[in-house]
Amino acid sequence: MLKFIGTGSAFNTKLGNTSAYIKENGCLLLIDCGELTFDRILKMNLLDNVNEVHITVTHTHPDHIGSLGSFIFYCYYVKKIKPTFHAADTDFIRLLQYMGVTEEHCKINNCVCSYVINGLDISFSYIMNNHVKELVSFGILLVKNPNELHRDVIYYSGDCCDIDNSIIDALKTGQVHYLYQDTCKADYDGNVHLSLRRLAELIPEELRDRVWCIHLDEGFKRGEAWYLGFNIAEVE
Repeated sequence: MLKFIGTGSAFNTKLGNTSAYIKENGCLLLIDCGELTFDRILKMNLLDNVNEVHITVTHTHPDHIGSLGSFIFYCYYVKKIKPTFHAADTDFIRLLQYMGVTEEHCKINNCVCSYVINGLDISFSYIMNNHVKELVSFGILLVKNPNELHRDVIYYSGDCCDIDNSIIDALKTGQVHYLYQDTCKADYDGNVHLSLRRLAELIPEELRDRVWCIHLDEGFKRGEAWYLGFNIAEVE
């Protein structure tokens, strides 16, 4: 399962920008790095005992990439770690160039298929999703222990206004074990995030204990989500 640095939406800053990670065996995988994330990483001492860093982002809204450059430079100059940035789209690589990040500071992996991080014994791949028309956005499918019979499969939605039918089918058949879904209280036509009401329509009641709500807006009702049978991601 994923751990979290923050669980809030862009404007719900008290919960921090939604950002997840896996840390094992001196290796860190960071998913998204919004404006508030780098500061939280330092306060959590998340880089202690880390000698290998991997970073990926779901899309390029500021609450998902706002402190990305600072984090990369800190890894390189202060921690003496050259991180690897995994890019689902060439626009993400161009973004690093605009920040002044070069391949001197960061290894860049343009992911065209699944990628394996041996230190974490995890593979991941990207699924394009629907968020806003102005930019591309991806969900991430992570497989823990990919070469073992008893593997854990995690779907991390990033920001999106729906859930792909293939993901729902995989949840129903047990091919996806944990689903982390962008969920908000806001509920209106044209919403670029998924409302809690719509999430309840999409996920059968018997599967909701395997779904965690993330990217929570200020109006989000935790009690309502719990009553419906969903989990809520928390910062440890």
